[in-house]
This record gives sequence, C-alpha cells and structure tokens, in this order.
Amino acid sequence: MTTETHARSNNVVGDHAIRLADNLNAFSRSDLERLRDTNLQTMVAAARNSPSVNRRWPELDRVSHPSELTRLPILTPQDLAGGSPPGSEEFLMDGGKSGLVIRSSGTSGLNKVLYHSWEFTRQVNRLGARGIHAAAPPLPRRVANCMHPAELGGAFTFVQDVLQLVPALAFPLGNKPSMAHIAELVREHGIDTIVSSPSHGAELVATETAATVPHLRRLLYMGEPVGQARRDAIAAVAPELTVRSFAYSTTETGPIGYQCAHISAAEHHVHEDAVVVEIVDESTGEPVPAGRPGAVVVTPLATTGMALFRYRIGDRGRMDPPGCACGSQTQRLTLLGRIGQTLIVDTWKVSSDQLLERLAALGVLDPADCQFQVLWEFPHYRVRLLLSPRTPTGITTAAVAESLHEAHHIHQVITGPRCVEFTVERRGLEEFAQTERNKVPVLYQRM
Repeated sequence: MTTETHARSNNVVGDHAIRLADNLNAFSRSDLERLRDTNLQTMVAAARNSPSVNRRWPELDRVSHPSELTRLPILTPQDLAGGSPPGSEEFLMDGGKSGLVIRSSGTSGLNKVLYHSWEFTRQVNRLGARGIHAAAPPLPRRVANCMHPAELGGAFTFVQDVLQLVPALAFPLGNKPSMAHIAELVREHGIDTIVSSPSHGAELVATETAATVPHLRRLLYMGEPVGQARRDAIAAVAPELTVRSFAYSTTETGPIGYQCAHISAAEHHVHEDAVVVEIVDESTGEPVPAGRPGAVVVTPLATTGMALFRYRIGDRGRMDPPGCACGSQTQRLTLLGRIGQTLIVDTWKVSSDQLLERLAALGVLDPADCQFQVLWEFPHYRVRLLLSPRTPTGITTAAVAESLHEAHHIHQVITGPRCVEFTVERRGLEEFAQTERNKVPVLYQRM
C-alpha cells in the first residue's frame, strides 16, 4: 500500500498539508522517508511565505531535504526566549490570532512562550494518541491524569486531549490531591492507568501499594526520564505494573517519540513523519556519525503556528537504526540525560555535569540518585547532597567534600563564608525536592 493510502492531511495551508500516518508500522522505510521529506518541503514553503520567519532564516530557499537543514543555524533556548510572543513575532508563520498559548522553561530557567495554532495542536494530540496505541496494549480505559495543570502549562491539557482520541475515560486529578486521596479514587473507580511525572507516579505506587496496585495496570510518565532508581522502587512493590513513556515530547516541539511494547527505559521510536531529529556535537554543533551520542536537535514539521527549525531541546541522545520487533521502520532515539544544568549561588555557577563527574568517582552513576540542594536562610545558606539508597554505602560528607575539591565552583559554594553547613544524607526518593510540575532536578535552590 502506498503512502497516500496510509497518510492523512493534518495541518492545512491552502492546498498544502502536513500529512501524518495513521500507523507508522504500515510504512516501508522508503515510503516513510518520502513522507517525511514531503512534509519538510511543505513546511519550508509555508515558512518562506512568512516575512518574519524568512528574515530569521534567509537560507530557507536552499533547504529541500533533511540533509540540507545543516545550512541553517541551530536555534537555542536563548534565541527562542528572545523571539517569543508577545514581545516578538519572529517565529510566527501565521498571525497568532487563535490557538493555544503555553509556556516552557524546563531546566534552562528561560521562560519561552509558545503560540501553537489549533491546527498544530490537533497534530500534537494526534501524535500523542498514535503513540499510546503503540505503547500500551491493551489500551487504557480508565485513566487518572495527574499532570500539573494551569500556569500556561500544556502537559495536563495534552493528556486530556489525547485520552479523548484514544478514547478513554479521563479522571482529571492534577498533582495536588494527596496520595491517599488518589489511591481512594483509583480503588473506587477501578482506574487502570496513571499518567504523571515519574516522581509523582513512583511515590504513589511506593506509598499506596495496597490501595492502588490491585487496579493499576500501567504507569505512563511524562516530563523527564523515569530513571533506574524509580524503576527499581516501583518494581520492588509492583513488579507486574507496566511503566512506559506517555510521550517523549517538549512544550516547544510537541511529540518527538513514542514507545512500543518492545522498548522501554530511555528508548523511543521517532515520529519521523512529524519531526526531523538530528544528533550534533555538543560543542561544535556539527552532525555526529550515526550511533554516536550528542545533543538532540529537533525540527517539528508544521505549516501554522511557530516555525522552529533545528531547535536544541537540551537533551543528549543517540540515534539508532530502524529495526524493532513491533515492525516499525522508524529510527530509534535513546535519551542519555540532560545537557548540563546550572545553578548560580552568589557569583558561583554550579554545573550538574561537573557535580556528576565528581560523584561518579564515588560510584554515583545515575543522575536520578542524587540532588544538590542549596537552602537559603538569608544571608546564609545550607547545602545538602541527597543520595538515594541505591548509591554505594559509606559515602561520607568528608569523602564528597574531598572529591568536590577538584570542582572549583562547587568547592567555593560548599566552603564559602555564607555556607553554614554542608552535609551528605541518604534519603528516599520521596524526600528529594520537586518543582511545581513534579520534576526532580539534580540541582535545587530554595531562596
């Protein structure tokens, strides 16, 4: 069967449309590449019709194939924050008069406001539903949406819209009810699936096992990788529970990847008809050979809303060749963590890369197993390094301080005149600090 048979129009601009597959598994590799290439050409044509976007990327007239995207500069979160609405219309392909307004800051701390057209939003939702059909057979039927609502966040409404397309019975709980209350609702309504951040879901399963597990069949997470530490904590109390990604997605780009029943952890199939994913050298921005790790750069394919060519999303990854037991011929993307997070304490910049490099010498290898906390009681602060029970025993405060002596900025933070105490403490994951959206950062500062 041909691409035309399996693909449907989605984003429409005049007679031009982004066409998405109903089922990527039905596509041969050559048909998939043709569909991807056609969608990129359609996007480029729409972008060139926008004066502001054309000014932003004057080289667009030289791009007709994914391999030619390297002629465009990489778009950074700083670039996007500076050109985002309402202060700028630099990236808008249409007037931005209707659609969904959402905000992303992520670990960069940069507020980026996105104007997604309703057409692009429908594409985002359709990709999410397509991923759920691949990820969670049998399909979820009663689903608690425990993502963070409001504050211009898009995750909660994304989950609701996807559940409508699945279709499933949705329970819009948000992340504010207590674990005991969520467990009560799970028991009362026979909820079979929880959608949440990894930390929220792991805490729910670990603390309310007796009440929730008899009904729960799966935990679908979104917002950050689940990490081996949380997988182990869940498996210890609920070994039959399926733990899988709801979607690998960002606020800026929409869904990038999905998981089938044969892959899990940090690996995803790529929505190749809807995004172009590149892996580039973190320092130079040059493409790396296939199978080599680097920074993940994404071009979401759309003809309305905002044009984001070669957006650097802040993740590390590795692209693997097609080939999966599910039959999909899509490329597979394995996530390898975030590109260095930073924290400013007084004038010193603490880097997660630098912290993890020094902790690795002590046997702490998973970022999900540690959290560096700076707790202010102005004009002074305390520093706590939390380590999960999975880390090697016997790691003392003195041993960590000695190892961090080689990391100049971190050493200055823990030994400076404002620091009244530095401690290393073994704590359960439920005691790690979370953001308002239930993400667990490696670096945390409370002012």
